[in-house]
Amino acid sequence: MSRLVYGYFGSKNGLLRFVGHGILATFGAYRRYPAEKPDENQRLVFICSGNICRSPLAEVYARSLGKEASSCGLNCTDGHPADPRARQFAAANGLDLDNHLTVNVTNFEFSENDFIILMEPAHIDDFHRKVGPSHRMALAGAYCSPPNPYIHDPYSCSDEFFSRCERKVMEAVGKLCE
Repeated sequence: MSRLVYGYFGSKNGLLRFVGHGILATFGAYRRYPAEKPDENQRLVFICSGNICRSPLAEVYARSLGKEASSCGLNCTDGHPADPRARQFAAANGLDLDNHLTVNVTNFEFSENDFIILMEPAHIDDFHRKVGPSHRMALAGAYCSPPNPYIHDPYSCSDEFFSRCERKVMEAVGKLCE
């Protein structure tokens, strides 16, 4: 049972958050953040906690699909490389994260027209506190099948979950960029 939890959800907390946010979504808690398509001229800005696993992969994948994209983190310092497993996963999928360096959301230059894609609902309030509420936003997991607003941070999780999470990120970006 624990192998299933850690391989599929990353941790017990990941399972609880996945289920909890799924229930909240069912009852409309995130209807302000639908899986809508960005306007053609909008830059996609992917945001996660540390800007080393989920958001940098989303950025390079969106760029490979011809979109203007960038990424930053809510709880990181500037100038760190992507996680080695993220670089390895990206390379295995024909993408390159070797030159990625983290950027904290407070040091990122947003434009009025950016479309913000967050990896988990907890990022919404944090983003509003640090940047403000004026941007169009969506939750990445809302683009997955089945949709769930929560994509757990794979940083301290098993390799099995890390790959599963990064596949979910790519699925979300693929749907977003269709």
